[in-house]
Amino acid sequence: MSEEKPKYLGSWKGRVIKSIAIDGAKSFNEIRESTGLYYNTLKRVLAELHTANAITYNDETKIYRVEYNLYKEYEKYFQDEQAQRKALTKVKISKEAQEEFTRWIDNWKDNNDSVDFDLKHKHFYLEGSELEEFTKYLISKATAEILIVNYLIERTHLAENLRKPAQDENIVVRIVIRPIDDDKKREYHKLLKDSGVEVFYNETVHAKLVVVDRAVAIVSSMNFTVFSTGGQSWEAGMVTIEPNIANTVADSILNIIEVQETVEMK
Repeated sequence: MSEEKPKYLGSWKGRVIKSIAIDGAKSFNEIRESTGLYYNTLKRVLAELHTANAITYNDETKIYRVEYNLYKEYEKYFQDEQAQRKALTKVKISKEAQEEFTRWIDNWKDNNDSVDFDLKHKHFYLEGSELEEFTKYLISKATAEILIVNYLIERTHLAENLRKPAQDENIVVRIVIRPIDDDKKREYHKLLKDSGVEVFYNETVHAKLVVVDRAVAIVSSMNFTVFSTGGQSWEAGMVTIEPNIANTVADSILNIIEVQETVEMK
């Protein structure tokens, strides 16, 4: 495998180039399925690549092709099976599965007297223990993918809820977090990894995000720590089931995972 990474690799553009050059995707829908990018995101990335003369598009055949020299760069880089294994696992989530979450949340709301919101706007607010409990339930309902960005994750009841779905071969669990220098936390992160959780370290992370099956996204102040989830600090956040927002947050997390500044901590 070539040690020098080809142009765009480690970004949304690189994911699209790889899907065409290596995975054999040709049409818009094939590229979308291969990359997992949301419709609006993919449309923008394709336009940017076309403007940069990195790809071409045939109006008659509706087929995308990668510029020859760029294609050869990717072919050389991914000729080794080791590079293929390093590529992120593809996650396929049906529209029906996403819509099922809306029905589940509606049912959850009807059975919780302490919360009051209207789903017609597709966003609602939670705080304190309601936010933590909802996050636990949400994680337990995952069928394909759990994406989390958090400043700090340590052993808590909330974090422990990630280990069971990670052991399911049908569910991908990915966490982006700040690098740690605490042996106790490092030991727990190893436990998460051993359970199947994919952990990525990034020094710039401060956001607190959770996305499940690209259907529901939580943007909040809550860390996965005893202090934050144990009621010692007041946490609050917004939950959305708006497809555009949930998919955009998911794409944003995957982009953070793929950028070159993300480092793998052993």
